[in-house]
Amino acid sequence: MQTFSLSANIENGFIDKANYIVTPNASKAIHNIVSDYKQGIHSFTIIGSYGTGKSSFLLALESDLKRSSGAPLLFEKRTLTDKSSFEIKNIVGDYTELSKLFQRSFNIEGNSESVLDAVKTYYERCQKKGKFLIIVIDEFGKILEHAAKNNPERELYFLQKFAEFVNAPNRRILLLTTLHQNFSAYARGLSESQVNEWTKVKGRFKEITFVEPIEQLLHLAAMRLQEDNKKTPESVHTLYDLARETGFMSSDFPLSTALQLYPLDVFSSFAITSAIQRYGQNERSLFTFLASKGSYSISEFNSKDGLTYNLQKVYDYILYNFYYYLKDSNADAMTWSSMQLAIERVEGQQWDTPEELLQAVNIIKAIGLLNLFGSAGFRLTKEDMSIYAQHAMGISNAEGIITKLEQKKIIRFATYKSRLVLFEGTDVDLEAVIRDASIMVPRPAASADELNLYFNKRISSVKANFYKTGTPRYFDYKILDAPLDITPTGDIDGYVELIFSERKDILNEVKTISENSEHALIFALFVNIEEIITHLHNIKIYDFLVGKTIKKEDRVAISEIVKMKEYEENLLNKAINDNLFSESKKVRWIYKGKEQKIVSQRDFNKLLSKVCDEAYFKTPVMNNELFNRNKLSSTISASRKSYLQHLIENYNEVDLGYPSDKFPPEKSIYYSLLKNTGLHVGEDFAEVPTDEGFKSLWDACEE
Repeated sequence: MQTFSLSANIENGFIDKANYIVTPNASKAIHNIVSDYKQGIHSFTIIGSYGTGKSSFLLALESDLKRSSGAPLLFEKRTLTDKSSFEIKNIVGDYTELSKLFQRSFNIEGNSESVLDAVKTYYERCQKKGKFLIIVIDEFGKILEHAAKNNPERELYFLQKFAEFVNAPNRRILLLTTLHQNFSAYARGLSESQVNEWTKVKGRFKEITFVEPIEQLLHLAAMRLQEDNKKTPESVHTLYDLARETGFMSSDFPLSTALQLYPLDVFSSFAITSAIQRYGQNERSLFTFLASKGSYSISEFNSKDGLTYNLQKVYDYILYNFYYYLKDSNADAMTWSSMQLAIERVEGQQWDTPEELLQAVNIIKAIGLLNLFGSAGFRLTKEDMSIYAQHAMGISNAEGIITKLEQKKIIRFATYKSRLVLFEGTDVDLEAVIRDASIMVPRPAASADELNLYFNKRISSVKANFYKTGTPRYFDYKILDAPLDITPTGDIDGYVELIFSERKDILNEVKTISENSEHALIFALFVNIEEIITHLHNIKIYDFLVGKTIKKEDRVAISEIVKMKEYEENLLNKAINDNLFSESKKVRWIYKGKEQKIVSQRDFNKLLSKVCDEAYFKTPVMNNELFNRNKLSSTISASRKSYLQHLIENYNEVDLGYPSDKFPPEKSIYYSLLKNTGLHVGEDFAEVPTDEGFKSLWDACEE
C-alpha cells in the first residue's frame, strides 16, 4: 500500500517505510544542484508552492546520502563529492533571527559574530572527520519575513556573511533553503536602499524552481484515489475521449490515470489542481483536498453512473475554501466576478422548473471554469458541453438548457475562440457586423510597419555560448521589408531579421547582404505569408468596428470586439513563431549567404551558438557572472573600488593580501582577472597571461 503524508518535517527525519516517488521534477532539481556545485555554487534556494514536495525531496536527499547500501532514490552520492560521509544539519525556519536558529541547532551561545565563528568551527571539525557538511533550512521564508520586519540591515548582513562563507569555492559544504515564492517577494514594504541590499543577498543564492507539472500531480493523486477500489463507470471513458478531442488536456495523458482519478473526471481533476496551484497559497495542496472532510469535499461525495465530482462541485469547493482570496485583488478576480454575475442573471430569468434553474446554474459554473483553466487552443461547442453535462453532471436535457442560455444572452459561442463563453449580453449581432466589415475593410499587405504594431517584442539569449565563455549574448528580432546590414549596439550582440516581402528577387538580396556582412546577423525570409495576412486583416476589421460602427455606449459589444482583436493578435504572433520552426518550409533561414536547415528551437539555438563563436571568436573566457555583464550590480561596483585599492597597495603580496579564509566579492574579481589567468603568481606579476582564453584581450590591450 502506498503511504501518503500531507506534510513532512525535516527535523523529524525520513520515515524508512514511506515510499518516495522520484518525479522528473525531483531528478532535475538534484541534477542542477550537483552540476552547479561542481561549478562553484554552494548556496541554493528551492522555490515551489505549498504541497509540491520540497520537504519530502530534502528528506529523500538525506536518505540517499546516509544510506550505506541499496539503490539510491535520487542520485549516487559519489557524484557530489569524494567524502566518505556526510554531516547534515536540518533546520525548520521560524519567525526569528537566523542566528538564533543556529544557536539552537548547533548548541552555541553569543552574538551573531560569535555564532558565525562557531558555525565555521563546526565546519572545520567536519573536515577533520572527513565529512561533507550540508545545512538545510526548510521554511526559509519565515526567516525572511521576520528579517523584513525586524532590523533588516542587521539580519541581511548576517545572512550575507554566512552565504559568502558557504560559497567559498574550496569549501566542501552545501546550503539548501526552501521558499514558497521568489526571494524578492519577501522584500515588500522595504525602502529602496533596503531592497538593494535584499537583492545583493539574493545574488548569493542559486534559485531552483520546484514545480510539479499538473500531469505528474494527477498521477500521484490517482495512486491515492485508486486505493478506494471504486468501480469506474463507462461515462469516465466518454469524458476522457471528450477531453482529448476538445484539446483540454494533452493527448498523451494516459487513460489508466484518468480511470484511477474517479470520482474526479479529467476536466474537474485538471481544474481543481490548477486552482489549488493558483489560490492555495500556504494553506492547501491537492492532497489536502483529497483528504479533506466536510462541505464540498470529495470524501463526502456519493458517486454514481452519469455523475462525477464534476466542475460544478469544483466551483463550489474553490469558492468555499478560497472565498476571501478570490474577492481580493488577483489576476482571476474579474473572471470570478463574471461567473457570479452570470449566475445571478440565470437566477433572475424565468425557467420551467426549479430543477432546470439549478441545472442552468451548474452549466454556467462549468463553462466558467473551462474557460478559466482551459488552454488557449481548447475548443467547446454546444455539443461538447452537452456531452459533459450529461455524463458528468447528470443533466439529460443539457442541449435544451444551453440553447435557452444562448437565447437569454447569458452565454454565446465565440467563433474566434471556437468555444462557449459567458456573455453579459448586447443587442448587436456581432457575427453579422463582423461579416459586413470584412467586405468594407481592404485586405492589407504584410508590410513591416503593419506587423511591427502587433509583433510581441522578444529577445533570444545564447545559452551554450554563455556556458562556454561566461559572456551573456543576446539577439534582438526585427521585422523588415528588406534585409539590412545592422551593427549591433548596446546590450544587443546580434539580430534575427524577419523579412516579409512579396518581391521575386528578395531571396537573392538577402543572400547577398548576409554573405557580405561582418556582423552577427541571421535572416528568416517568410515565403508563405497568406495566413499572416489573414490575421492582420481580421485585426483591421476589429479596429474598424471599434472606431466606426459600434456605438461607444454599447460597452458589452465593444468589450467583445476588443477581446476578439487581442485574441487575433495572439494568433498573429503564434503564426509567426510557429512558422519559424516548421518543417513545411514557410521560412528560409540564411546565414553568411547560405541557407540553414532550421526545423526546431534546438536547431535555432545551435545556429545562435555558431554565429557567436564565429563573430566573437576572440571573446575571453570569463566565468564570473558578478562582473561579466554590460551593467555592473551595486555589489560589484563597490567591490571594484576595494579591489583597486588592494591592487595598488598590496600588489607584491600573495593573493594581494586577502585573508585565505575569507572570500569577499573583490577577492573573486582578483581570482578571475589575475590569479586564474596567470597574470599574478605568488607575489609577482607575469609578463603575459597563461590562460589562452584571456590572451586575445591582453593582446588588444597591448596594441
